[in-house]
Amino acid sequence: MSTTSTNDNAGRSISVKMLPSDSSVVFKASTYFSENGPNSSLPSPAIVRATQKSRHLSRSMTVRFENLKLLVKYGREITIAEAFCLWAIRRFLPNQVPVPEVYGWCEDGGEFFIYMELIQGETLENKWKSLLKPERIDVCGQLRVMLSELRSLKQVPENQFLGHVNRQPLLDIMFTDETKPPAGPFSSVKEFHDWLSFLTKRGMEMHWPDPSLIPDPFRDLLPDNSPITFTHADLHPSNILVTSNAPYRIVAIIDWHQSGWYPDYWEYCKATYTAEYNEEWNTEYIPRFVDIPECYDSWSFYAQSFGC
Repeated sequence: MSTTSTNDNAGRSISVKMLPSDSSVVFKASTYFSENGPNSSLPSPAIVRATQKSRHLSRSMTVRFENLKLLVKYGREITIAEAFCLWAIRRFLPNQVPVPEVYGWCEDGGEFFIYMELIQGETLENKWKSLLKPERIDVCGQLRVMLSELRSLKQVPENQFLGHVNRQPLLDIMFTDETKPPAGPFSSVKEFHDWLSFLTKRGMEMHWPDPSLIPDPFRDLLPDNSPITFTHADLHPSNILVTSNAPYRIVAIIDWHQSGWYPDYWEYCKATYTAEYNEEWNTEYIPRFVDIPECYDSWSFYAQSFGC
């Protein structure tokens, strides 16, 4: 693995060129090495696998090293794109959006390993029932501020796209089953919307002499002028860590593997997708941290068309 240092003095415009270029990297300036000693090392992939208590069928696993304050996320479905995302947020929004610090990453035997800070906290999902309504509202207020900061991240104007932070296809679970082509990257919101429309028409071409004439009543309702914003894309309460006791503070937002550059309405739509339709979290609390877009009903048509 190569070594590198972080730099928190950059602005909030991100380009792919700013990302680390190595597929294996160790951040020697990270707190892992300041706390465990400059001559310490990250556990090897072999040690991580040996520490994993159960080798189940999941292609994504996590291993906790409590004594090292370390969590390792690894598997065949773990990607360098998620590592890049965590690295970028810690670099550009170190005090605004709490995420685990990344200590390094590598690939071994067809599996990708992300070494990151083990955050002490409880999931909002587990704490939710014990929170009073004012406490719930306060947590949503914290989350709204964090999302506003996240949306302050911008792409360099001459190189805008929709895709993962490293200009790779989007990894939203709506798109990642084996029946769909790669989701981008796309050069514009219009191109992305045209692609969504295309997915709903697949298999119908044989019945139309001109596939472009296949009707899509919702395509014109998708706003092609939507700003491109950085999006988590899976804001379920299980991905929000809070303190164990009152006053409840958000200590980390985790699980960024679906994140990337999306139209600005995507955060709300995907947040509601993770909850039951009439669930209180959906109807009352999600709108407290992200605004309801006008195109939600149209988006829902596409989500249902994809079997979501």
